[in-house]
Amino acid sequence: MEKYIRKNRHGQLFLSVCIFLIFIAVFLYGIQSVSSVTEETEMENIENAVVQSAVLCYGTEGAYPESIEYLKEHYGLRYNEEKYIVDYEIVAKNIRPQVRVLRLSREEK
Repeated sequence: MEKYIRKNRHGQLFLSVCIFLIFIAVFLYGIQSVSSVTEETEMENIENAVVQSAVLCYGTEGAYPESIEYLKEHYGLRYNEEKYIVDYEIVAKNIRPQVRVLRLSREEK
């Protein structure tokens, strides 16, 4: 009887540790998922800010700006240049530029 109780306690301890480790894994996965969604949202916000600045420039000056540097200098566009690259491709002065935001890899920091 005593051996059965001792075995049962070891089994319960093992089961408790396994459940605890599963909760930790699920928690860490959740944190990573939230971080990923936040990064995607940040990239979308940067893209929207660039497009809105370009449209504002077009409305004010009658032409889309030639470069992203012009938007930074004259329209106050700011973003984390160490974390993101903005690909700003101008097609024509009267056609809205194409904008893509790319994340720099973590190794490049």
